[in-house]
Amino acid sequence: MKIVVLGLGNLLLGDEGVGVHAVRKLEQAFPHPEIEYVDGGTRGLLLLPFMEEATHLLILDAVYTTDPPGTIVHLKQDDLLAQPPMKFSAHDIALPDLLSLLRFRKGSAIQDLQLLGIVPDRLDPTVELSPRVAEALETLIQRAQEILKTWLESSTSQHSAEK
Repeated sequence: MKIVVLGLGNLLLGDEGVGVHAVRKLEQAFPHPEIEYVDGGTRGLLLLPFMEEATHLLILDAVYTTDPPGTIVHLKQDDLLAQPPMKFSAHDIALPDLLSLLRFRKGSAIQDLQLLGIVPDRLDPTVELSPRVAEALETLIQRAQEILKTWLESSTSQHSAEK
């Protein structure tokens, strides 16, 4: 099992950088030797090698929906790998394309793929999160930890069953 947590976003555009803020906080709150935390920023296709290594991939990002700012959005593998690719972030040219490439190259080798995001409030040139998004960030971190704990527990029970 290889768990990768990928934080996406542009730190210079306020709430657009929430995925990067989230991956940094999550790594501090939940360090684990079996989890690779990646600050993906806006690197686009350069992130494919990190994604290809994963059997379990958790993406943290700003997600653009009609929900109120600060709403947490949880998308699972079926939603993320739907055809045609969903457009859900400011870097929607890159992420849906990355996910399509990942499915093409890895097929069913990705055992679990999930995205946790927050609907942004402001996309102004600033390094600060808006109050609504900053408040939702703590809940997002808690939900991410729950997903990671579930994955780690399933890995432990698989190892026990194999012995």
